[in-house]
Amino acid sequence: MKKILFLALIAGGAFYAYKTGRLSGGGGGGGAFDKDGKPTVMLFTGAECGDPCEKIRNELKTRVPTFEEVVLTEPDNKYRVNALPTVIVGKQRAVGDDVHALAGMLGEVLGKDALTRRERIVMANHFDAQDKPKVVLYGTKWCGYCKAQRELFEEKKIPFEDVDVEASEAGAIAYNALEGSGYPLTYVGYRRFGGYKEAEILAAVDELTKQPQANLR
Repeated sequence: MKKILFLALIAGGAFYAYKTGRLSGGGGGGGAFDKDGKPTVMLFTGAECGDPCEKIRNELKTRVPTFEEVVLTEPDNKYRVNALPTVIVGKQRAVGDDVHALAGMLGEVLGKDALTRRERIVMANHFDAQDKPKVVLYGTKWCGYCKAQRELFEEKKIPFEDVDVEASEAGAIAYNALEGSGYPLTYVGYRRFGGYKEAEILAAVDELTKQPQANLR
């Protein structure tokens, strides 16, 4: 019975990941650290997970030197894993097969070495001279949600870099390097948000912009 329920949760987790792309703060479960307290990478998969787990497994192989894979047959209570694939790095976790959410999380916790060369070049512009995350909005002039997001930032007095991908060749190159597929595409440092997600973006701004992150320089 537990296995049947777990398989149902896998499907639910994939839907959740499609909607949100990530979970922050460890989700209330245990974190992944070595004996010296340094973050490690754990991948939770299952025999029935199929292509989504294979996709994330292959992505991790290209980004990190080592990771531990845990094959589950039922939900894990220690790490609070109830959907697959789940990747835990330190206290952060990403659920589902969104490689962009995974890349952002790896960047936040492990730094630039976990990014591709193209990501490193583009995301260097997502930080100021003190390595504090900036808010960068990739959009267009005609996009209604882009307009709403600009107005939100102005109302909340949040400094942001407004990149018009149709008016700027450099902006278009950056957007394509990040594999953007819609507008607005917003980054707070490494963390990515597709579409207009007011509450999530404001929470990320509050969480991330007050202190430096991994050095990109």
